[in-house]
Amino acid sequence: MPSRSSGRPRRPAALPEPAEPVPLEATALDPAVRAILANDGISRLYPPQATALGPVLAGESVVLACPTASGKSLVAYLALLRAARAGRTALYLVPLRALASEKAEELERFSELGLKVGISIGDFDLPAERLEKLDALVATSEKADGLLRRRSPWLDRLGVVVADEVHLLRDPERGPTLEVSLTRLRRSYPGLQVVALSATVGNSEELAAWLGARHIASSFRPVPLKLGVYHDGTITFTDLSTRAIPPPGDPVPRLVRTVIEEGGQALVFVNTRRASEQVARSLTGTVHRLLGDDERARARAAAQELAVISEEDTEGVRRLGGLLPYGVAFHNASLTNSERRIVERAFRDRALKVLVATPTLAAGINLPARRVIVRDTSRYDDRIGMQAPISALEVHQMLGRAGRPRFDPVGEALLLARGPEEEEELLDGYLAAGPEPIVSRLASEPALRMHVLALVASGAVSTDADLKAFFAATFYGHTLPLPDLAANIATVRAFLEANDLLVRGSPLRATRFGELTSQLYLDPLSALVLREVLEKAPIGVAEFPLLAAVAATPDLPPLFLRRGEEADMRSRLATEAEELLVKPETPPLDLDVESFLATLKTASVLEAWIAETPIVEITERFGIGAGDLRTKVEDADWLLFATGRLATAFQRRVARPVDDLSLRVRYGVKEELLDLVRLRGIGRARARRLYRAGFADRESLRAAPLERIERALGSSRLAEMVASQLIRKDATGPRPEPTAPPSDPPPTGRTRRRLEEFHSDTGP
Repeated sequence: MPSRSSGRPRRPAALPEPAEPVPLEATALDPAVRAILANDGISRLYPPQATALGPVLAGESVVLACPTASGKSLVAYLALLRAARAGRTALYLVPLRALASEKAEELERFSELGLKVGISIGDFDLPAERLEKLDALVATSEKADGLLRRRSPWLDRLGVVVADEVHLLRDPERGPTLEVSLTRLRRSYPGLQVVALSATVGNSEELAAWLGARHIASSFRPVPLKLGVYHDGTITFTDLSTRAIPPPGDPVPRLVRTVIEEGGQALVFVNTRRASEQVARSLTGTVHRLLGDDERARARAAAQELAVISEEDTEGVRRLGGLLPYGVAFHNASLTNSERRIVERAFRDRALKVLVATPTLAAGINLPARRVIVRDTSRYDDRIGMQAPISALEVHQMLGRAGRPRFDPVGEALLLARGPEEEEELLDGYLAAGPEPIVSRLASEPALRMHVLALVASGAVSTDADLKAFFAATFYGHTLPLPDLAANIATVRAFLEANDLLVRGSPLRATRFGELTSQLYLDPLSALVLREVLEKAPIGVAEFPLLAAVAATPDLPPLFLRRGEEADMRSRLATEAEELLVKPETPPLDLDVESFLATLKTASVLEAWIAETPIVEITERFGIGAGDLRTKVEDADWLLFATGRLATAFQRRVARPVDDLSLRVRYGVKEELLDLVRLRGIGRARARRLYRAGFADRESLRAAPLERIERALGSSRLAEMVASQLIRKDATGPRPEPTAPPSDPPPTGRTRRRLEEFHSDTGP
């Protein structure tokens, strides 16, 4: 369907791309900027970078659609620097926390020019006074959405927004918030420069037309890429050349062995977590035999670093610890953030030769390898209950990781075929076919519930005409039939009005409940569940009914039931039925019994966590990874915090037990440890050691000799860290109290991001 672009500014004409890289001296870059780039080993701009430079320095909006490793990020950094030097602020949007940290570190190279960069992904508290001192902020699209909802004054000077990995507009989870954020930013700041970075997609021109941006597309790669399919000992490349891969070995070990023998690394993509661990284990013998003495030493050093990252053992540490010394690792969502960082750094530093990963690794993190092997091109889709093909765009994202600049003369990106027919299918269906076009996901009802409420609650729209005009300005409104979306919006608005989130009638206005729901970044359906829970909860409500209630909300995706667990959860349902505050097949959720049992499993995991059950025992008992546990803890902590704020506003009688449970979930402790875990460096394991040594709280620590604290913790460094946070009674002179964690410190990850958004506006 053709785009409705009437009334929109005409997109600038395409620019010719230079045939070769352009020396920095031949560009319009400021000499000081050129010097910084030269210090980082950058002496030339790649053709797409050189093409984009003029428009970017002139303040024009640009869509840069290029392969991985073609230098898109540098173009964005130069746009941020231009805005900062003009006295404007800059916002760099990323989809992943790891990617945000990477971008913020790379932007630090410009600090000598006065650029002040901050990061806001939930890992760091960023109050308004700190934000005001920044020139550039690296943030998730959810964080940008939060700034818009609060109408942050920092945005008043906004000069440029960068949308990294903008093709993720097609992602059902991340896409709607990114689309709404970009639409709101462009409507709120008409002169805003937008720099959108994308992998090659089928409709990047359409994306540029929506953004009113210059379209710059390029197939340039600094390391040439050879795409091929491996079958029966031979790689057939898309240029019809072939390469024999000598035996011995099955396909993956054979392809891994030969690339290591040539001095390269291998990145293997599989479709499940279990497969990533199994394949990694199967490669240890192959890889270890090929390591030199220095490589083995560096691999052992990575394993030693892994062993000391946490005060508590995890399955990830155990399993990775048995792989890293062999030069092999896996990478999937079961790992904690610190475990992933060690694996990623070891692979970048070439201490690891092979990394076996699930496809999430391909989403923007800079981990290239000489040979990329995509073993699986299908995965289980729980929406249809069966295996389904992975999209061509996602496969090309994985394949695009092949070829490491400065290390690899060429990148090889390979799919594996089990027979001649599949070989043809892979060549035609993936390698010869271009990636799918970007399609808006904004029409989904859960996304519209949140964003319609947020638009009204923040004052961005106040009439039906405003609401219609806003959605007409989205990518959906630019590319798809608006009447379909309008019907969904009308349904969502009726839902919000019927449930006291919006005031009925016109003008559009949020109720107090609606405003708080939007500020807390809750799905309105979750807010309704929590409001009903608070109305039902008795004084002295027990822990498990509250945990089960937050586990049932749409904001906390449940854990899947394994074979044999259904009977246990049915027994738990029968035992807890009378006290449960949310029940199956009951409004507003109407969860069927099987889905409700999955939420009880999630609640049971959280119950074990606050009982101080060791992480390894929890992950073994429930068949999850430490990363899964951390995600559920963060989500539950956020939802309990939100429940406490709703209770403070509407049901104060149960606010205290909810807040206490929120803190216990945050730290994973029984109630008696809550005072101790507020100390920096003291998690639940160390707090329990202190408690067993006779330290019930911080007051008892203040009165104790340092030597006694050191004996309890087994570390002089930790003991000194603890002592530095206390005003000791035997101090001989004034000793300033260090900055302590607030009474409600923000949790981590996605939920910490949400909590930070609320705290920075209203205070804890």
